[in-house]
Amino acid sequence: MSGQDAHESRGARTMQADADIVLNTAADQSQEASWLPPPLRDCDLELDAGERTLRWIRGDDQQGCLTAHPRGAGTCEIEMITHRDLAGVNSLHVALRALEITVAEKLTAG
Repeated sequence: MSGQDAHESRGARTMQADADIVLNTAADQSQEASWLPPPLRDCDLELDAGERTLRWIRGDDQQGCLTAHPRGAGTCEIEMITHRDLAGVNSLHVALRALEITVAEKLTAG
């Protein structure tokens, strides 16, 4: 990961939703404007449903990833890592909170 570690940021959040629902919402490009930091919005998406991981790819470089870890009873732990300078970890916490709101809205609408 040459040069990418210098700007790596990590954030995590427990969400009151099934890991697959959170991952599918995160992978839905029609929802990304509501939560995804702008520097990642023009990336290609790579979804690994088996690992419950979503990766943002630009060219041959991974720009970030999000992994959903099931925690039982309809909850999950979401971990997001970016390899871009997004103004620090606070931006990740803001993004994960916005994703949580987007998931909640999706669940109450359905």
